[in-house]
Amino acid sequence: DPVPLKEMGRFNHEAIAVDPNSGIVFQTEDRDDGLIYRYIPKRRGNLEAGGKLQALKVVDHSSTDTRNWCAKPTVRVGEQLPVEWIDMEDVLSPKDDLRIRGFNSGAARFARGEGMWYGRGSIFFACTNGGSKKFGQIWRYFPSPDEGTLAEEKSPGRLELFVEPNNSKLVQAADNLTVSPWGDLIVCEDRTGKVIRMVGVTPKGKFYTFAK
Repeated sequence: DPVPLKEMGRFNHEAIAVDPNSGIVFQTEDRDDGLIYRYIPKRRGNLEAGGKLQALKVVDHSSTDTRNWCAKPTVRVGEQLPVEWIDMEDVLSPKDDLRIRGFNSGAARFARGEGMWYGRGSIFFACTNGGSKKFGQIWRYFPSPDEGTLAEEKSPGRLELFVEPNNSKLVQAADNLTVSPWGDLIVCEDRTGKVIRMVGVTPKGKFYTFAK
């Protein structure tokens, strides 16, 4: 039955990934100034039973702008940042302001969160127009071994900017993605007026064209 999962928040939902170790659901938001959310169900595997919605915040750095649109990048490729999660209030507000209130409360801002996938012990997600050239970024989140519990403060999850090529020959408008059986990412582009590619990305961050 089509049961609305209201406590997962009212915003421009795009993709989700489930951490199999904790049962927590991570969510992207397709806006130029979107957030990354996680939903902790009251009962693991039963989203209809309700839960708590939180937004990603970089430890000791309030309201981080991860988009790297400025001349000096905020986050560098390969840099890993410890993460904490802040509770979201009034998650059903019809004002389309959840991301704004979250950012003002300290959550990190992302450039159009798109595809998201769990693989290789972490969660990968694409930001379509991130980076200085706005060609896209791919991020990697390493969940805490105590994800979603009070103990995670001692061993927090980590956010890494996995790749940001700023080169349309490698990738442009990174969108949906998955982790292949051999460990590479397969990333779809979402651009108009040109050949659309599926791009492979190796664990070392090397790009190749998988299909056109």
